[in-house]
Amino acid sequence: MTKTSDSIHLALDAVLDGEELYPIREVSRLTGVNPVTLRAWERRYGLLVPHRTESGHRLYSMADIERVRKVTAWIDRGVAVSKVASIIDREISASHASTVSDGGAVQSAQADFSDWQGRLVDAVNRCDLARLDAVYGQIHSTFPVATALCDILLPVCQRFRESAPPGSTSGQWAFLDAFVRGRLFQRIGYLQPGRVTVLLAALPGGGSELDQLVAAALVAEAGANITYLPAMASFAELTAMAEQAQCEALVLYGDHALDGEAFNKGLPRLEQSLDITVAAIGPICESQRAELERTGITVLGLSGPELVTRMRSLLTGRMDPR
Repeated sequence: MTKTSDSIHLALDAVLDGEELYPIREVSRLTGVNPVTLRAWERRYGLLVPHRTESGHRLYSMADIERVRKVTAWIDRGVAVSKVASIIDREISASHASTVSDGGAVQSAQADFSDWQGRLVDAVNRCDLARLDAVYGQIHSTFPVATALCDILLPVCQRFRESAPPGSTSGQWAFLDAFVRGRLFQRIGYLQPGRVTVLLAALPGGGSELDQLVAAALVAEAGANITYLPAMASFAELTAMAEQAQCEALVLYGDHALDGEAFNKGLPRLEQSLDITVAAIGPICESQRAELERTGITVLGLSGPELVTRMRSLLTGRMDPR
């Protein structure tokens, strides 16, 4: 087949499938993952199943590109590539089950979310601070906090974060990131009398402060005043701070996988030294759940509406130990 006829077939296939398809070199440019690695992920781990032309050339949909980005995000957090597929597939299965069980109501909600996301995107693209602030406020006055953050705001943040060229930061993403972090700091900084105090600290390994603040806002929504530590120098220092803070619970946010020493020494000593509940949230709950549970730490899972429920149950002593 000639290159010309091959191109015609590519175009026809794309039209018939109702979606735009991308060659491997374009996927590599958009994601920062080289073609050799993309082929290896397909052959060795079944992470990707691209379309094929009659001449054997790989073509990828936008869903494939999003999957590549999810894979790289989990690998950056320290998850072995061999385990990534099962994590992503569980996320997709849970989302699909929710859509099927709720039927048209979910589709209607998703359309509503898309409308609000579009308003945010428009404000960010225009770098219109007043408009962004107004839309942000309207979203929070219309939806519960968990819905506003997890179903509307975070997908927009993820879109701008991932659209930046590899190794750099776009102006729009920097603008949105700074705005949202500022608003979240305000939210978790508002203390209400009579509430329990929760110390929320980031585990070693870095990660996105925005994601940490979203988690902190969800914990606060469960009925807690938040003392927030964006980073910690050592487990010993964290233990001392938790004791001095006189908090009712310590919540550890983990974005990256921890090494064996952390599970053999640091976390067990931390959990045993404190007379309060120690819990974990974030991606580490997916990648190292078994290791966390062996240390006696309560695993709360990823950020989402269910985190508010589980955190509220934890604070009231009704947490299901499973």
